[in-house]
Amino acid sequence: MDSQVIRIYGAQVCEFLDRHGIEYKLVVLPGGEATKTMRTVFRVCQELDDFGVSRRSEPVIVFGGGVLNDVVGMAASIYRRGIERIVYGTTLVALVDATVGAKTGCDHNGFKNRLGTYRPARLVIADKSFLATQDRRRISDGLAEILKLAIVCDGQLFELLEKHGRTVLDEKFTCSTAVGEQAANGIIEAAIGGMLSELHNNLWEDDLARATYFGHTWSPKVEMVALQRSKDLLPWRRRQWLLHGEAVALDMLMSVFIAHARDLLTADEVDRIIGVLDQLELPMWDSIFGEPEVLAAGFEESIRHRDGKQLVPLPKSIGSVTFVNDITPKEIDTAVRRMRALGGRSLG
Repeated sequence: MDSQVIRIYGAQVCEFLDRHGIEYKLVVLPGGEATKTMRTVFRVCQELDDFGVSRRSEPVIVFGGGVLNDVVGMAASIYRRGIERIVYGTTLVALVDATVGAKTGCDHNGFKNRLGTYRPARLVIADKSFLATQDRRRISDGLAEILKLAIVCDGQLFELLEKHGRTVLDEKFTCSTAVGEQAANGIIEAAIGGMLSELHNNLWEDDLARATYFGHTWSPKVEMVALQRSKDLLPWRRRQWLLHGEAVALDMLMSVFIAHARDLLTADEVDRIIGVLDQLELPMWDSIFGEPEVLAAGFEESIRHRDGKQLVPLPKSIGSVTFVNDITPKEIDTAVRRMRALGGRSLG
């Protein structure tokens, strides 16, 4: 269980497990990207040894966000060559993205998700009541992953976010009003359904041209650089970290400007996307995007991850996608200039 989740929901979760006669040991782990290491994975494996988990009949039960799902999922995938897990996603990112797919992972050697496996959970519980205690920034962060799917896969979901995005952000998906309830349910169901649809025929990533890579070309490197700098030993050199969805949002915006320059998006569509980013309170600029060497290193790493091809997903009108292999440094520089010129929300 995530250390923040136990603080808020620990008594309720334990009562739930006790009521169902489940024998368990509660293991508390901190959330956040800094936790996403092999040290945490090995800690979980040690706890599994100490408890004496049976290989198939005693699943690990996870209450936490995307980071906890990734590291516990990785431990479960390598422990005895694979044991089962049941996941309760407690953040919006976990609810619609991290828990739904098959991937596990941890950061290593300064790279995001450098180590990982494929191990789908046996069961995923999508209980949005956990979102009531999330802070506003975390809800906004999760909405970025939903917007990712909307821009390249689902025009109707985009329209839902365009019309009701601020409402679900304000209400934290808790259905405080009738309009908010309908919007919250529609957005979450469409996001999970869209993710499952995208993964269904390509669960093991045999085809590396994936719509879900939208927003994930430069963002992994930018996110890790921001994390590293947020921990600088010199206080005056520290900066605010970027949450995963925030880095994805910045990557999406750069891709949108590249798509517009290639006449894949109209000016009106670009304005609509910027408008949704703004109402979801997502960043539109970060100083790291103004460092060409960081972007170049991130792009190079993405190309290696995609087996030597760029395979950059670009929106081809709102709701569909195309993949390109010929993005130039000049296009990247132009897109960065347009991002900076927007003067939008910035975290660093």
